[in-house]
Amino acid sequence: MNVQRSTFNVEGYLFDFCIRGHEKPMSSFPPYIRCIVANADPVAWPVSGQGFNECSFTSLANALNLLHGEPRFTKDEFIREAGLLFQPKFGGTLPPLKALQLRRRGYGAHFGNLSHTDGERVLRDLIDRGVPVIVDLYPAIQIGRLRLWGQHATVLVGYSLPYRDASGALREEYYLVDAQWPDLGYFDLTTNDVDRDGDGIPERYPGNRTLERNEFMRLWSSRNYCPVFRTPAEHDAWYRETMRCASGLPVIGWVGQRLLFGSDDRVKEEA
Repeated sequence: MNVQRSTFNVEGYLFDFCIRGHEKPMSSFPPYIRCIVANADPVAWPVSGQGFNECSFTSLANALNLLHGEPRFTKDEFIREAGLLFQPKFGGTLPPLKALQLRRRGYGAHFGNLSHTDGERVLRDLIDRGVPVIVDLYPAIQIGRLRLWGQHATVLVGYSLPYRDASGALREEYYLVDAQWPDLGYFDLTTNDVDRDGDGIPERYPGNRTLERNEFMRLWSSRNYCPVFRTPAEHDAWYRETMRCASGLPVIGWVGQRLLFGSDDRVKEEA
């Protein structure tokens, strides 16, 4: 039997793959991947694309379906519930509404902001806990240096440890379910599957969109996030253990802070 070997060095770790007969185990991701869903089989990914400016509602349904491993929710029920708060001609809806709709269904969530802390550390910790995180990409509203919300809601589902591809280039990536990628109406889970180890066979990667680490941080300029926990108790326990909330701006107040920017979340150890 023909046996091929492919080796990756990852920050002191040696990843050595043995591919028999030019076949790969397509039910698993490469070992440098950290993901909320371990199974790479598309059946384990009950997600779908969006309609025009429906990204918030589609991301809610996709995040919950991934959390449960089955298609329990559709974007349409969240759209109906939003009523007049959904205005596709004016950009969709208000980003903080996501957390309200999740809590109404008994899930643990909040609309927060990680601008003043190690945001990557928070996101990676949530992924390691199996928690999908809705993140808003692209700046939508900016007043001076203040960024209010993001323009496009996506679900962060994984990240990679640093690894080298077949050319020797060092890579580090984030993986998302983007309901409008690569374009509206063309959603496909295989969009970001690509051959990185040079054997001519694409590897499977989480979600449908891959962003290089620096590109993700550039596009995620709002630093808004909405973690999706199974229960409020799980969410609150995580927050007490790892996070603290800074006091809001006096002029804006507690409610305004959460509606305009999201709660000012800080890693507790940074206090």
